[in-house]
Amino acid sequence: MRAALINLPQPGEGTQPAIAGKSIAQRQLLFARECGCTMIIAHGGGASPEALALRHATEKAEMRFAVISHSHALPGAVGADDSLLVLQPGLLPEAQQALDLLRAEGDRLLVASAGPGTAAGFERIDLDRAWAGALTIPGRLLSGLYSLPEDAAPHAALLRVALQKRLPEARLADSLLDDGGWMVVGDSETASLREKSWLHANLGRYSPMAPTRWLAREGVARAGAWLLDKSWMQPALLVLAALLAGGSITLAWYGYPVPAFALVAICAPVIETFLALSRLAVAPFGKIGRLTMLRHAVDIALLVVGTLSIDGLWYRSVFPPFVLIVALIILDRGKVAGIFEPLRDRALVVGVIAVLAFLAGPEIAIMLLAAVVITARLASTAKHSG
Repeated sequence: MRAALINLPQPGEGTQPAIAGKSIAQRQLLFARECGCTMIIAHGGGASPEALALRHATEKAEMRFAVISHSHALPGAVGADDSLLVLQPGLLPEAQQALDLLRAEGDRLLVASAGPGTAAGFERIDLDRAWAGALTIPGRLLSGLYSLPEDAAPHAALLRVALQKRLPEARLADSLLDDGGWMVVGDSETASLREKSWLHANLGRYSPMAPTRWLAREGVARAGAWLLDKSWMQPALLVLAALLAGGSITLAWYGYPVPAFALVAICAPVIETFLALSRLAVAPFGKIGRLTMLRHAVDIALLVVGTLSIDGLWYRSVFPPFVLIVALIILDRGKVAGIFEPLRDRALVVGVIAVLAFLAGPEIAIMLLAAVVITARLASTAKHSG
């Protein structure tokens, strides 16, 4: 078993800074889970709101939780055959290289070059090295804490034990200390600056040629921390998307195709906003995976609304929207020339259909857009094959 030691502020020390709705301790919890830890040991905090929040986050991650009030209690919480991950207070640990080094077999001490390391807020070991803020130590060595004062800070005491026992070292690249993926967040101002870059980095990048995803990303990047702090926001977005899709089908059923298509167009950015928030909620190590399939809800709504909007026999009504949906899916899965990139944007495509449906009728609108999408696919294929 591997446990993780996470320090919480002592009474009177204030609260920890937060990055996108999660405290530094909760960010360390996510890192510990990725390192294979099954237990969190919190030092300090008592019954503070931060300690309670960390306990709830630990239980939600299906890990065990324990609290110690002094360093001499640590050996009793970790077995001799177990391993303990120690993280420096205030460390925001999100670098993949560090994760790979700590997940590797065997315990080790992460170090950095002394100059960049101390400038980044890490403790100097000697002229050449600084502790990089993380180490894993075998449980049998924790008895060395008994030779140190009971009120010694556990992370500093364990660093001393690791150095005395000549624990194997692994060196982090100095560049990691500059890009924000491995840094000490000591105050709210530093956290605020890091939060902005963190949001942009974890949302990914989209071109303005894909306006719906680009606008959703930019909106969430600006208000992501506030949105993530509202636990009801993601469910509310899902409900709103369902209402929009259901409302569009209802309007088409009662013979109002133009507003029906408009609601389908509005549904697309709502889903993209939900996906962007979901991406942040599991960042930086988690993936949203199958949630991206929600984008097909727009295609389904478009297919149903298109079919209901065209008068005639069922197979005549379903054929134009079916061809359009197939063409859009094929366009999504291949390379396209930059000029055709907006055709992948469902809100834009359905918005154009709504306008054309008002001017020329739903059937002509859908057939015209299907022809444009097919032409774009053929032109892009010819360009890339030639």
